[in-house]
Amino acid sequence: MVSDGQHTLLLTSADDAPFAFAASPAFARDGICYVACASGLYRSRDGGARWDLLRTSTETVTTAVAVSPAFADDRSLFAAVKGGVLRSADGGDTWFTAGFPAPPPVFSSLVVSPGFERDGFLLAGALEDGLFSSSDRGGRWQPWNFGLFDLNVLCLALSPAWLEDETAYAGTETGLYRSTNGGRAWRHTGFPVELAPALCLASFADGRPGSTRLLAGTEDNGLLASCDQGETWERLAANALSGAVNQLHVDVYDGNTLYALTGDGVMRSDDGGLSWSDLIRVDGLATAMLPLGDVMLLGLRGKGVMRLPLE
Repeated sequence: MVSDGQHTLLLTSADDAPFAFAASPAFARDGICYVACASGLYRSRDGGARWDLLRTSTETVTTAVAVSPAFADDRSLFAAVKGGVLRSADGGDTWFTAGFPAPPPVFSSLVVSPGFERDGFLLAGALEDGLFSSSDRGGRWQPWNFGLFDLNVLCLALSPAWLEDETAYAGTETGLYRSTNGGRAWRHTGFPVELAPALCLASFADGRPGSTRLLAGTEDNGLLASCDQGETWERLAANALSGAVNQLHVDVYDGNTLYALTGDGVMRSDDGGLSWSDLIRVDGLATAMLPLGDVMLLGLRGKGVMRLPLE
């Protein structure tokens, strides 16, 4: 599919870009989704057809956004901005700011525990300051960098069995780190140093009882996969994915259906990453994506957000 379709969110600056999307777990019913951009945080209530800029407590670049797994009940929403993490308990109408010591961190990623309703846990990665965690729903944050020798964190992922194994992954400029105690301590995995950096991660159940799969998108070496918590890796579909893989998404209903964001569009795999085909090609630099049932939200630098049908 080659697309030059209409942008449902139009950016007016060539320097503006969508960085990340998030959607309500009940998106099929409520149509609520968010996009973090250089110009701020936007919300849509109709599945991405129309967007409104949210008035946050600090009007600044928003680099990451995440919602609670229990969003339909608790309306908890989080947005990473320069120097802090914003939190809202009403879906983005009002905000509170959790400050961080100077110099202010520049955040790259933000993940929420699948058991957030019970444990209130979040993990945030920063480009030069490593990792920060919160166990009180984003009210207070503390650095958690023991064993993390590269503080340039580019991406994060939690194990699908996080509530049982407390395993988290952090991709950095020089490789990949793993924590098996809820982020309190980290150790370098067997990720090949020569293939770093890891730009994006996806951790998901692979269909076998108690077994998980970890995928890592790299800057120049396509997609890598591990079935042993990052100790050994194999290159997937080297011919199809030969350059940068900037974001990954795993279909929540079918772990064999994967989406990979490259600089010029989106690719799809229906066999767990073994083979890939072009799904969307665009004229411009694709910076963020989020498949939502029968539509794809796609962000383009300097242009905005496109809402495209998925075939």
